Amino acid sequence: ENVQKIVDELSLAGYSDLSSWVETVNEKMGVVLGRRLEEALVAWAETFEIAEGDGADDEANQKKKRDRKKLVKIPKISVEIMLKNQEISAQPAVPTARALF
Repeated sequence: ENVQKIVDELSLAGYSDLSSWVETVNEKMGVVLGRRLEEALVAWAETFEIAEGDGADDEANQKKKRDRKKLVKIPKISVEIMLKNQEISAQPAVPTARALF
């Protein structure tokens, strides 16, 4: 939104070569946002990986421990499922539990 507002102001001010500047900014933003998305997806995937090995503290395990700060934090929630009068209910409700993710 902020970028669009600035471009609109520059357009109204009558700056020349605005279209080439906008194209350059779009390309740079695409690269940056693409890189951030890729990093986020890798961190998300690593969150779900199961640790393998015999528990030895080798260099790779040490690096994983240091990099663990970058992993996506998934909140732990408790969901109580009740069966009462042949009706199943969950506490908190399913939409509420989904919203936490």
